[in-house]
Amino acid sequence: MKIRIIFTIVISIAFLTSCRNDKKSVDTKTADSVMVKTPEALKQLNAQLLANPNNANLLNKRAKYYFETKDFALSIADIKKAMNIDSSKAEYYLMLSDIYFVANQTGKSKAALEKCIRLDDKNVDAIMKLAELYLYVRKYDKSIEYINMALKIDKYNAKGYFMKGMNYKELGDTSKAISSMQTAVEQDQQYYNAYIQLGLLCAAKHNPLASQYYKNALKINPRSTEAWYDLGKYEQDEENWKGAIESYTSLLKIDSQYKYAHYNMGVIYFMGLKDNTKAIDQYTQAINIEPKYVEAYYARGVCYRAMGNVKKAIVDFNACLSITPDFQPAVLALKEMK
Repeated sequence: MKIRIIFTIVISIAFLTSCRNDKKSVDTKTADSVMVKTPEALKQLNAQLLANPNNANLLNKRAKYYFETKDFALSIADIKKAMNIDSSKAEYYLMLSDIYFVANQTGKSKAALEKCIRLDDKNVDAIMKLAELYLYVRKYDKSIEYINMALKIDKYNAKGYFMKGMNYKELGDTSKAISSMQTAVEQDQQYYNAYIQLGLLCAAKHNPLASQYYKNALKINPRSTEAWYDLGKYEQDEENWKGAIESYTSLLKIDSQYKYAHYNMGVIYFMGLKDNTKAIDQYTQAINIEPKYVEAYYARGVCYRAMGNVKKAIVDFNACLSITPDFQPAVLALKEMK
């Protein structure tokens, strides 16, 4: 939502105090008392620009302020004014590219970054953003080309190795993706996203290092529901039922409304631990969180059927069809039961 600087005009109500003097009196409330206050940082920038309207650096600063407050129309207006005053500053084009990127105008973002790099061919930020843009539009070879360019300037750039790993992941080269992500965490041992990606990549290969990478991510952010879920799912897939339940339980202590944790624990109790009662309890909790969770209704119906409670199974399978009329597992289950 765009943030507007709104000035509310308060209209005072005039009235006659007497027939003799015919003077007007205004309501004691002033405009200031109900005016939407301008933030101090913006107020200072406005004052400085009022005194010096052609100061490109001040316009750039105000463009950054508007960008951070998501007022992109005003941001782009200011940065273009700055560029009209001084077109030689690479940082202005970098600012412009950010605005275009969040507006999903990737072509204009790319053009602004290319202009920035022509003005400053050692600008690692611009080179990396151009690499990121190419990754975003799935031009992986070009993305890697620019990442390598950035790494020649700064060989310790952890984000460069991370993004190279993301490119290799998208290309399906898991080995190179893992190698690049490992280099990223060597450069920055607090790189949370790199640990998550390493966990996912290793989990896909059933590599036990996945567990340690997720735990490294949790050391950085112990309340990450993402990391707890990924760790639980890895343990579940490896049939470490106890470890999976512990991870999902830790997740639910942080976010009790995380329906997928309840659902997955239902799967573990039903398929892994053969405890239908606990499985039903977990599926029910998932349904309480999301009343249209069709997969949870179906799974609970399967549990009821396995326990011989045909009536409740039919109720759950019919609930599936009331939510998704063509949900085939429920259609087949009802047909079999008939």
